[in-house]
Amino acid sequence: MLAPALIVALAVAGGRAGAAPAAAPDPGADSVDDADLVRLRFDWPASVEAEAVERRTRLRSGQRPVVTTTRFTRRAERREDGALAIATARTRWEGDAPAPGPKDAVAALVRASGEVVQVVSPEGELLRLERTEALRPALETLFAAEELSEDQRARALDAAEGAARAQAREAWNLAVGFWTGADLELGVRYVMKADRELPFGAGATVTYDQEFSVRRRVPCSAGERALRCVEITLRSTPDPEVLPAAARALLPRLAGSRAVNRAAELSIEDELLLVTEPATLLPRRVVWTRAVRAAPRAADDAAPVVELVDRTETEYRYPPPRRPARKASRTAASLEGR
Repeated sequence: MLAPALIVALAVAGGRAGAAPAAAPDPGADSVDDADLVRLRFDWPASVEAEAVERRTRLRSGQRPVVTTTRFTRRAERREDGALAIATARTRWEGDAPAPGPKDAVAALVRASGEVVQVVSPEGELLRLERTEALRPALETLFAAEELSEDQRARALDAAEGAARAQAREAWNLAVGFWTGADLELGVRYVMKADRELPFGAGATVTYDQEFSVRRRVPCSAGERALRCVEITLRSTPDPEVLPAAARALLPRLAGSRAVNRAAELSIEDELLLVTEPATLLPRRVVWTRAVRAAPRAADDAAPVVELVDRTETEYRYPPPRRPARKASRTAASLEGR
């Protein structure tokens, strides 16, 4: 199944989110003290299961917050060709529904998305989503309430599946794929540029300035003392030169039912906080925040400040593998038979 935060993309057929680029090469790793060098390697076990809790908060000026807490199990199993097949199960939510639409239709979409499998290469690259056709009946139910022609409905279904693939790729890259194979010096700030799509379905690709850092070593969970994990941060903002084009694409979506001055000052910021095991890249905590803000340029401008914020926080807990049940000895079996 897809991660719960991605289900919204299916329902609204939002614009694709740009995949994170490959990590920047290590600058002079040979001269760095080994204790300060963090080697990030993809090395998931052949079979691993995680219990996850995801809390998603969506804030929009003039509207009540939309908050969804979702619990699910994520399992990864290695196939004969070395690829990992990742799926989720036992999904349940509290609070607001994870996607817009009638509750029964959304519940059907959640169940159907449990059929979808993410396939990851032995090197940690998300290759594809399998069995996405299982989503079609649930999506058709969601779209049934809208007055769409047969051709429009077909395009909407294709767009929803495409959005889900792009969102899945971005989520994987942020938590795992972006960092695979990188050697980063602890506490050093790295900068790079990358082409990415604007948030919230604006449908435009612009150049972003990105800076990231392995900030510190931390315990992997609250009950541990050993500093086996690292805390990584990444911040992305559009290149200032492309902000006018970004404003034209985003302001209409940002406004919604509120009036927004087309000359407003626009700010866009994406932030990631990741706690992961560097030796395996098994994520422990992923916090991804996308924020857009339109503010008056002049102090005497009476136009309101309008904000749109989408924050998703996911925590993963990896229970120890279950020991196989021990078979009763022949002596014990014979005693029970007496």
